[in-house]
Amino acid sequence: MVYRGVVGSGRRVTIPRIYVSTYELWEGSVVDVTLYDESLGSSSFLARIQQGFRIQIPRIEYDELELKPGSVVKVHLEKIEKGKESATSRE
Repeated sequence: MVYRGVVGSGRRVTIPRIYVSTYELWEGSVVDVTLYDESLGSSSFLARIQQGFRIQIPRIEYDELELKPGSVVKVHLEKIEKGKESATSRE
C-alpha cells in the first residue's frame, strides 16, 4: 500500500485507518517501510506498528532524508507475515 504521510513529533508517521483495517495492520505487526522524498530520495527499513497505528522513522533515516516535523513523504508499507509451516504429513 502507498500513501502520503506527514512526519509528526518523535519521527512518527500515522497509518490511515482504512489501511489498518483493510490490511490487518495491528499494533505490534512488523512492516517493511520505504519512504520517498521527492527532492532527497528514498530510504527503507523495518518497523513495528506502535500504539495509535504509527510507525517511527529510525534516526539515521530521518537525518539522511533531512526530515522535520511536518515533512510530507510518500510511504510504501508491506506487512511482513510470520512464516507458517504446514504441519500436515502425508503417509
